[in-house]
Amino acid sequence: MDLIAEDETRGFLQRLAADPRVSRVTVRLGDGASFSGTIGPIGDRSVIVKALAGREFFDAWVRLDRIAAIEVQTRS
Repeated sequence: MDLIAEDETRGFLQRLAADPRVSRVTVRLGDGASFSGTIGPIGDRSVIVKALAGREFFDAWVRLDRIAAIEVQTRS
């Protein structure tokens, strides 16, 4: 997975979701909250983070404009 600085949030999430090497990501919000899980459906203004780490049977709906950083393992 190559990180590209010019990516928009939505496009970057789509590239991550399409890459079979990416299993889990951490999405950090501007207020300091974070969600670790897998990328679910991506809309025009939000993304679903599925299978949240440490929270069995929970998903999160996250607004794209609130995302400050996305952490992803780039090497295995």
